[in-house]
Amino acid sequence: MFDVRRLVVLQEIARCGSLSAAAAAMNYTTSAVSQQVTALERDLGCTLLVRGPSGARPTPAGSTLLEHVPAILGAVAAAERDLANGTTRRPGVVRIASFASAAAVILPPAIARTRRVLPGLAIELVAVDPDDGVELLRNGDVDAAMVTEVPGEHTDFPGVTTLDVYDDEFFVVLPSGHRLAERTEVPMVELARENWVVSSQTGLCPDTRVFRNACERAGFEPKVSYRAEEYATVQGFVAAGLGVSLVPSLAASGARTDVAVRRAAGHRPMRTVAIATAAVPAPASVLSTVIGLIATAGKAIAARTECSVAASASSVA
Repeated sequence: MFDVRRLVVLQEIARCGSLSAAAAAMNYTTSAVSQQVTALERDLGCTLLVRGPSGARPTPAGSTLLEHVPAILGAVAAAERDLANGTTRRPGVVRIASFASAAAVILPPAIARTRRVLPGLAIELVAVDPDDGVELLRNGDVDAAMVTEVPGEHTDFPGVTTLDVYDDEFFVVLPSGHRLAERTEVPMVELARENWVVSSQTGLCPDTRVFRNACERAGFEPKVSYRAEEYATVQGFVAAGLGVSLVPSLAASGARTDVAVRRAAGHRPMRTVAIATAAVPAPASVLSTVIGLIATAGKAIAARTECSVAASASSVA
């Protein structure tokens, strides 16, 4: 067993690039930092850093350990919070923070299955956006949080553990009488001159980045005419002929009858829906079981979505 406090020192060295810089950042002496690393290496029986005149860098063993540091420190912090609060979480209850479309589509079948598998367990939902959900997770106020990220980009939520649940494809949403509504797939480039209706979130959120990336890949800067808070409102604006939009499949699953939902041709815009926890749940634990059931629900929904898209394409053809 090793002193987890020494992980903080190792993490800071890796961030700063040298023992002296890490010492300055932590208000330690360089000697004290060196002693902490040496003690950690002795406890683990392996070399964690390569030291040289230009600084220090992790060895392969050090890099492996650093991958686990956020989960280890997160679990320790969560335990300390629970003890300080007298263990505020009620036994037999798992609290999940979720944004609206995941709560409406992915979680209901997962919760229904959970009631059969774990009949004594209660699931409580907290309706919040992903950023707020992760903040609740970090504060120990929920056990898990549904989040979205952009595939291939750096995570928006460092310091937590995530498990991918659903690849949420974005679909083109057109007024029912639009010139491209009869297509089974719509090339983004053919929408370059259209007015766009998008969510009102900042350009930093995953959904907006997916939209911007899709337009950039097609070679145009979109003209955004309207912003709406909810995807249901977005579809209402589209139905009224005020523009076109890109809507994730979780939100498009409840599409109106007066809009046409079509797959984007070529590269398919995508966000990843994942579930975040403070640390990797222990195997066979209640939380691990619940997360597994949520992941299973995501796979089943993905299969149904693909079948629905195929059926829609056949009807248009």
